[in-house]
Amino acid sequence: MAGSKSVTGNERTAHATTQTFGLALISSAAIAAIFMILGLFDGEDIGIFLVIGGVAMAATFITWRFDRQWARALGLVGTVFSLGMFFFAFGLFHIFSPIEFILGVAYVLGFFISLVAGIRALVSGRKGVTVSEQPLSRFRSSVLAIIGVLAVVSISGFLLTKESVDDAEAAGATVLEMVQFEFSPESSSVPVDGKLLIQNSDPFVHDLTLDELGIAVTVGPGSEALVDLAGVAAGTYDYVCSLHTEDGNEADGMIGSFTIGT
Repeated sequence: MAGSKSVTGNERTAHATTQTFGLALISSAAIAAIFMILGLFDGEDIGIFLVIGGVAMAATFITWRFDRQWARALGLVGTVFSLGMFFFAFGLFHIFSPIEFILGVAYVLGFFISLVAGIRALVSGRKGVTVSEQPLSRFRSSVLAIIGVLAVVSISGFLLTKESVDDAEAAGATVLEMVQFEFSPESSSVPVDGKLLIQNSDPFVHDLTLDELGIAVTVGPGSEALVDLAGVAAGTYDYVCSLHTEDGNEADGMIGSFTIGT
């Protein structure tokens, strides 16, 4: 078979090496998430990342250490198990939110690379042949280069699009902070014809959605936005972050309310 050779001894196949590479990307995303949660959120809800990250790291080590069919199969199990982090993929839609975007890129690329390479490694092992290492080595280098370029684009875009509200324009506004996936304060008072100054202190994109008033404001990490409530009738209004509140389960999501005129 052109470009192929028989597998001998403990020789590492190109597909198996690429499977390990994909699993390493998944593990890297999980480890980064763990450190981020420890540093920013005091370890809250870290359990799922410890479990999935631990499985991914174990699968990475096994496929790296043992170039055998059973190791490739376990690597595929680890890849499928990492679907518990598939919500990372939503970060691809927030290109100028570096943490979300880069984690999303690393996870999605790692998942599909390890899945496809793992299947091909199993097939190659069953047939007793392997492809040349050089093309796949170039492929892995290209993937790392692409991640690096996308990281630069994301960070540059974040710095260029970061928004702030002029102090004079924000004078007298009621401040509402988005922090640790919560609105702070959760309930606030706004004067009649007042303004709401929204500050996103999280490294993630949030929004404030209030369907009753037709308000939908997206705020990037580290950015601010001003909502003018002139003409809004007195009363209490409930709002959510639609990005981090499940439909039909708003009691457990990122929610808040403000009262106008009291």
